[in-house]
Amino acid sequence: MTSYLEFKNRYLGKSVDVDGFPANQKYQCWDLVSGVYFPYIGGRTISCTRTGYVKDIATQRLTNGLLDFCTDIGLNAELQAGDICVWGNSPECPLSHIAIYDHDEGQNAVYFLGQNQPYPYATVKQIPVGGIIGVFRPDIFYGKNPQPAPKPKEADQILSIGSKVTSHGFYVERMDYSRGLFYNNWAGGWIPWGDVDEIDASDGANDQWIRVGSRVAFNKGTMHVVGLKIIGGRWCALCRELGYWVTCACLYEVED
Repeated sequence: MTSYLEFKNRYLGKSVDVDGFPANQKYQCWDLVSGVYFPYIGGRTISCTRTGYVKDIATQRLTNGLLDFCTDIGLNAELQAGDICVWGNSPECPLSHIAIYDHDEGQNAVYFLGQNQPYPYATVKQIPVGGIIGVFRPDIFYGKNPQPAPKPKEADQILSIGSKVTSHGFYVERMDYSRGLFYNNWAGGWIPWGDVDEIDASDGANDQWIRVGSRVAFNKGTMHVVGLKIIGGRWCALCRELGYWVTCACLYEVED
């Protein structure tokens, strides 16, 4: 029988690893949900190719194949057992997280089946919902009956007020350790290093230690353009999630 309850009974209290990574802490939230649950519900394992963290599963949903076997039901839908929830960088989950909705006892007591909460077992744990950036319902359980989130308008890479964007990668050119800032001219100037994640090993290691030569991308997931203007001869955008101006060139439109 294929059901969320059957999956939960099979894996609760166990540790799941499908890729052996990272070697020193290999039982990650990604292994249980993307590595095992996705194939169980008729999908496929989805890698995190932009930042290396599971928030990529939500932010890259339009291109990574997730919507081939799940419906994006948006952030305001009433959750049902088996729904997949993804957190972005937030106080609840500083480096993002993915888990499966189990049940709740009201809005402030919501429980999820997941791994690495805490390490290393699959547990059902109460997690605040404030940091969730994506909710996806397996089609195998509920078909296409749930009302999907509005279909995104095709991105044309011409930014306007209301455009939804993610980040291109760019390099750290200078550091100001005293102010917690780094500089990249292409992106528009000085940027707080807490707003980015390292996305590859350009500086010798993908260890999230930001230094000159690191290749980084904004870690806010999908961002919303709320302002546009020319600064220093370049079109720049103000994103609600950042709160400061960056060049349009460093942003990638995912929805118009």
